[in-house]
Amino acid sequence: MARSETFFIRAQVETDPANETREEVEIDLGAYVNLGLKQSTLLRVHSVQQQICDSQGLVPTIDGASGAGVHRYAFCNSAITTKRYIDTADPKSMPQLNDDATMYSAAVIGENANTDVDNGQYTHDTDIAPQHIMNGYLVGVDNLYLYAAADDAFAETVFVNVLLECTLESATQSNAVALALSQQ
Repeated sequence: MARSETFFIRAQVETDPANETREEVEIDLGAYVNLGLKQSTLLRVHSVQQQICDSQGLVPTIDGASGAGVHRYAFCNSAITTKRYIDTADPKSMPQLNDDATMYSAAVIGENANTDVDNGQYTHDTDIAPQHIMNGYLVGVDNLYLYAAADDAFAETVFVNVLLECTLESATQSNAVALALSQQ
């Protein structure tokens, strides 16, 4: 199969900053990935865009600092994996890039330097989300899993939205080796 036209898969996970636990959403790939006996179709993710926002698509607000000169910090982490991430010992833990099943990871930190609930300032210096994957990330599973966790310093629910730019391709011996090497 020649390279197909790109298409987009979108997903959203809603966090609960009050309990700071990891939230999960399953992204069904059954309409795209087909691991049949005669011919298999694989999904290649070429880029991942991420948005962290409130319910209105705006920058989430952060609780006010406790006094002058004090800063209030809030974080939000997200990840996409090819296998369900289970850590029953720590429901706040997140998948990390050193796990073979993790294809994407990102973190953002917000800082509010005043005593009012405010949008503050945001940075992504702790974990820069991949916006472009050189040759794409080959996927041969029926589901992806989107995870997110947000800090209780946020004054509202935080949503993590992702947009995956994808193509479909036939399974070959070389991309089967790539899948085996990535441990999917």
